[in-house]
Amino acid sequence: MMPNTEQPFRLNWASFAGERRADSGSDPSIFVGDLAADVTDAMLQETFAGKYPSVKGAKVVIDSNTGRSKGYGFVRFGDENEKTRALIEMNGAYCSSRPMRIGAATPKKPSPYQQQFSSQGMERCY
Repeated sequence: MMPNTEQPFRLNWASFAGERRADSGSDPSIFVGDLAADVTDAMLQETFAGKYPSVKGAKVVIDSNTGRSKGYGFVRFGDENEKTRALIEMNGAYCSSRPMRIGAATPKKPSPYQQQFSSQGMERCY
């Protein structure tokens, strides 16, 4: 929680446009939807880590304006087979008070600024 407020804060790694952290760039991930408002990163991770030992992390997506959950998140795995099993086995399983909706995670498309930044950087390398 932030001092003197009712709002939690989140500390994340900083990166430059187009850059990905090496430790999470290629981990297989799943999308988790229909999350209850009280679900935290830790709750989501514990829900999956109990059944899938390769779970590396979980993230509930937070609205930057309100500080509240958007009702969905992502779980990262170290093993592709466990990710595939979780897609099937965890659909409809409960996390907190609601059944989860599980789906394939699709990579985020870079913004036009990131594409421009990346292509400019490439041109300088030639």
